[in-house]
Amino acid sequence: MKTITNLSTGFRRSVFSAAGLIVCLTVLFFVSHAAIADDSGKPEQPMDKMDHGAMGHMDHGGMSHQEKTVKPGDEYRTEPEDHDGMGHMDHGGDDGEPDSLFRTRGAHDSMGAEKPEAGGEGALLARGRNIYLHMCVFCHGKDGNGGGPAVEFLYPWPRDFRKGIFKFRTTPTGTLPRDEDIYRTIIKGVPGTSMPAWGDAVSPEDTWALINLIKSFSPRFQNEPPGIKIETGESPPVTPELIARGKELFTQQQCVDCHGESGLGDGKLADSLVDAWKHAVFVHNITDPNSLKSGHTAKDLFRTVTSGLDGTPMRSYADLPEKDRWALVHYIRSIFRKEFKQAEFETDLFSYRVGFELNTDVNSPIWEGVKSKDLVLRPLSARREAIETINVASVNNGEQLAIRLRWEDPTHDAFSELHSDIFRDGAAVQFALGSVTLHTHGHNEPFFGMGNRNKPVNIWHWKAGLEETMEAEDELEYAGGGVDMDALIFGGLMSNPVFKLNATKDNAVEELNAEGFGTITPQPADNQNVEGFGEWKDGFWNVVFLRDMPKTGKWDIEFERSDSALVAFAVWDGLKEDRNGRKVITVWQRFHVIKE
Repeated sequence: MKTITNLSTGFRRSVFSAAGLIVCLTVLFFVSHAAIADDSGKPEQPMDKMDHGAMGHMDHGGMSHQEKTVKPGDEYRTEPEDHDGMGHMDHGGDDGEPDSLFRTRGAHDSMGAEKPEAGGEGALLARGRNIYLHMCVFCHGKDGNGGGPAVEFLYPWPRDFRKGIFKFRTTPTGTLPRDEDIYRTIIKGVPGTSMPAWGDAVSPEDTWALINLIKSFSPRFQNEPPGIKIETGESPPVTPELIARGKELFTQQQCVDCHGESGLGDGKLADSLVDAWKHAVFVHNITDPNSLKSGHTAKDLFRTVTSGLDGTPMRSYADLPEKDRWALVHYIRSIFRKEFKQAEFETDLFSYRVGFELNTDVNSPIWEGVKSKDLVLRPLSARREAIETINVASVNNGEQLAIRLRWEDPTHDAFSELHSDIFRDGAAVQFALGSVTLHTHGHNEPFFGMGNRNKPVNIWHWKAGLEETMEAEDELEYAGGGVDMDALIFGGLMSNPVFKLNATKDNAVEELNAEGFGTITPQPADNQNVEGFGEWKDGFWNVVFLRDMPKTGKWDIEFERSDSALVAFAVWDGLKEDRNGRKVITVWQRFHVIKE
């Protein structure tokens, strides 16, 4: 038997040959490609310089740790990361004056109004290149072509900057955006897509450095001025008559052809639309303010209606009288069916100290009154009715640490006796290994999508339905006198590795490691130290992960530490046919273990 591990996370594909029958299963996490392993679980082509047979050591070019003084995290690194000779992840210069808001992460009150002094363009461009190579290159590509290594797992595709076509602008259609338009997109992100809001990660100086770098990808910025800013003016009084006029215009202007009569994105043309790059266009549900990519306020929508979304079928309606555009805006806002949820990124999570024995019981009284936090999830692949938030709580007793995840999911997608290819619900916790902090000088944290070279991650992956699977398998074997007749005759529901996903065989959690795309590897059975259990009830999943505080292997996350760890989360929705890289995720959060 051979196991083909297509690395992007989720499932492990095992190839069985029985009566000419091959059944495949894929192991993927945040996003990745393929590696091949034998049936012992040890890759024939291991991760770069990583021994994953025993998850032992990383080759440091002949220098052992005994020959030098090491700092926390050094054991996971070999050499400064170099993206094709473009330099390591140092932003250049120092971190700036601590009292300078221009150099303070998250200080974006001016929203791009404060520009860097003239003459510093060269330094900003170099700084922008290094930030881009750490935070943006994985999706947008080295030359800004929108074809980074993560692109095959993303829908819609990341922006190709080379043509100078930007959707989110305050300028007329066909013109270049203003600098503050690019600034706004960087710090606010693009809701409903994989583009995070980087506002807490970067300072105004960093943001301007990225703007300079992005503009360097297209010659249009050297040859054309930006468009004249569209003035929104003041909205007329919102009346039933104005909203009725907006509804009339929504049909007259053929908005219904794409957005549908209800605004859910199910119009007759919705499935046939393409953009300027011939990529399929996803029409979002405009009744959900959380999915409006350029903002949900009345002024945001007026700007979108007036400017259009260049490069997409969404045209500019600047030809309509201003009052009619406001009528469209207020009609759209009148059909909102959800509340807007302000997304928090890179927050602080805490594992609180308790004086009780811990277990994987999701209904344990230990969780009563424990402070938790809701995190906004971002879909890597656009979908309607996506799982939007996940609630995270954690406790520890000094010996063990537990993490509870809770999210709303109307359907229970796990075991089925009728389908061997059912898509299953799941969740994962990902930790950055080593002593790393978010967006410090040099950006030493791994990429939140499965890490990157020399910056590995530790992943705990839970999948729904293991308990039901084991019970059903026992029943079949008993009925057949110890022989699984279903497997013998049909290739086997119970022998299908879709249901036997874990190296541990009796645990719903599989522990994995990765250091970038194409490198995810299960830890061997002896090092599978994370327990887990999930329960679906009344439209909610509750899943508990449990591990001893001391780590038992080099590639485990260290909880006995003085600094915070970095953690990220992912959820798979079986109803949406989620698997592998198709899921919803968070970016890094800071995880603090309270010891007293």
